[in-house]
Amino acid sequence: MTPEIVRVLVVDDEADTRESLQFLLELDGYTVDSAASSQEAWALMEQQLPDCVILDLHMPGGNGRELTQRIRAEHGTGIVVLVLTGSTLASDQQQVEHAGADYVMHKPLDLERLRKIMPRIGGDTA
Repeated sequence: MTPEIVRVLVVDDEADTRESLQFLLELDGYTVDSAASSQEAWALMEQQLPDCVILDLHMPGGNGRELTQRIRAEHGTGIVVLVLTGSTLASDQQQVEHAGADYVMHKPLDLERLRKIMPRIGGDTA
């Protein structure tokens, strides 16, 4: 039986973060695209919808809260949204959750927690 393909879109304006996360997810078997901005992410989503979007909260030219709201408005809850933030402000987390994010994780990224979350995205792939 062929395992299910799970598409992930990583959105972060910091190239090192974006590329590292893409590399780690690909090692775990995910099909990953990446974008450096909300605009670039949306253009990629118009070509192919991901199963999951992992995005940075604070980016120039459109933040993670706004992108989360747009994803929810146009695609409902079919796409899992995970927001990464370096902020420790409760108000930032509340805004993202209110916008419709499924998960909020703080930087530096807890890879083990991410791995516990990710299998639920594609369902049972065993």
